[in-house]
Amino acid sequence: MKPKLFKPFWFLLTVLVSVSLACYGGGAPAVEPVTPVTPNDSPVAESGDLSASNRAKLISATVQIFGLFNQNGELIPGYVGSGTILTPTGLILTNAHVASPTTIGNPDLEPDTLGVALIVSEDKPAVPSYIAEILAVDGYLDLAVIQITSTVNGTAVDINSLNLPYVELGNSDNVRVGDNLNIFGFPSIGGNTITYTKGTVSGFSSESQIGDRAWIKTDATISGGNSGGLAADNAGRIIGVPTIAASGAEGLQDITDCRQIQDTNGDGIVNQNDSCIPIGGFLNGIRPVNLALPLIQAAQAGRQYTSPFSQSGVVSQPGSGNESAGDFVWLDTSSSTAQKCTWESNTVSSYAASVYCIASGFAYSNMTDGQLVVEYWYKDGQKVSEYSYAWEWGDQGLFGTYLPNDGAPMPSGTYYVELYAGDNLNFLGSSPQVVVGSGSSGSTEQPQPSGDTATVQGVVYDAATNNPISGAYVFVLTSGTTYEQWANTNYSDSYIAAYLQTGNNGAYKITGIPRDTQFTLVFSAQGYYDVYADNLVVGPNDPAVNELNVGLNK
Repeated sequence: MKPKLFKPFWFLLTVLVSVSLACYGGGAPAVEPVTPVTPNDSPVAESGDLSASNRAKLISATVQIFGLFNQNGELIPGYVGSGTILTPTGLILTNAHVASPTTIGNPDLEPDTLGVALIVSEDKPAVPSYIAEILAVDGYLDLAVIQITSTVNGTAVDINSLNLPYVELGNSDNVRVGDNLNIFGFPSIGGNTITYTKGTVSGFSSESQIGDRAWIKTDATISGGNSGGLAADNAGRIIGVPTIAASGAEGLQDITDCRQIQDTNGDGIVNQNDSCIPIGGFLNGIRPVNLALPLIQAAQAGRQYTSPFSQSGVVSQPGSGNESAGDFVWLDTSSSTAQKCTWESNTVSSYAASVYCIASGFAYSNMTDGQLVVEYWYKDGQKVSEYSYAWEWGDQGLFGTYLPNDGAPMPSGTYYVELYAGDNLNFLGSSPQVVVGSGSSGSTEQPQPSGDTATVQGVVYDAATNNPISGAYVFVLTSGTTYEQWANTNYSDSYIAAYLQTGNNGAYKITGIPRDTQFTLVFSAQGYYDVYADNLVVGPNDPAVNELNVGLNK
């Protein structure tokens, strides 16, 4: 299924059709310079409780965040989280899994846009008031900074006239075991109104890439929906973001006893679709606010934020540019079953027709954990499969990859695989050809680029600022499929011939496009309207490499 981060839109480029279907009117206003948010480093007396005035201020500055999905032109809430307003101009701190599930490895949950609801009365549900866009996000830290840009009706706002209630930054490095904590948010078990719980700092947990104080442990009650909300000290300053509920002791990563015992989604049934509720014996995890400072500073300065952390399964690094792969061999897969592809260390020069998969091994060097790797698999000169993933196997070594056939024996033919890596999709290397079954050729010579295919490459960028867009999707639809036909199938995977995501520099490169064959290109990015080109054809006299740079609009 197409990741849910796309607003259907037909935009005019040289060869692109123009029609409009907007979810909301108006674009995002330019963000005017504001006074930088800096931590308040004064000590806090921990005696007593949070004052009534501070409590009221924190309640007003806690917002409910909705992941909104476009269904037949209407924005429908798909999930809910919490956030904290950091400036009167509408800068909000929340969790990455609330703002952009894609960044933590859940692209199917990515919303079309984000809604922000404000509290007008502590005994009433928050009122949906604004639309926000992401300015900075870090999937590893599970933190994000978003900015209010328009009203829920689509009217652009002057952020300098918003004058919203906000919370000062505290200094989480000054927090000590036994200090008081005050938690504000919208947990599912608390209904639709603001929920306030309090507890103490129970300790700290470390992570290898972060070090000490990666987490603040607390006995304060946190539940689903609290995510991204406010953890404050008794002086009314934010010192962390509630992120993990009902966790075990090992790095706060393991859920202990958490059960579905309440109808948290309001559908009248208690089942697995409801949020689980912790049942004793747990500690909750708060991400220290000091870890969010680089994101906040980048957002306020209008700079693109790049995470310094590598995240398993998520592309987060551009790559060295010097990646290479070589010494390709084909590995024995005769022990594979219809359910699982396995291979031995011994090599083969061909495969029997009965094998369920084929596997290639190779040596690699100069790789970077967190960089993009793309595999293109070919049969009889035609691309048959494409796989992309985040690298996580270190700088150099030996690696094996495979091509299955959905539990059926591999079709006879001649196969090879090409590898590309990094933001610029640098060519790493290609395997020799190998014959499966009665393939016509057993040649092990290195395959040469086919004159019957071409490459389309370029940069996807923000049409208003000309800045490259990182993480934009580029889809190639199957021959004869138009964008409208694909949209009418709810963006079914069966109509996608190939796809990839742009790196930090917004670059993409698609190889192996057959000549004299119609195809459709679709360019999509979170918070932007889709751009597409139907019925493209690379003719026999067109160059082998074609450049198409695409600007997306909000």
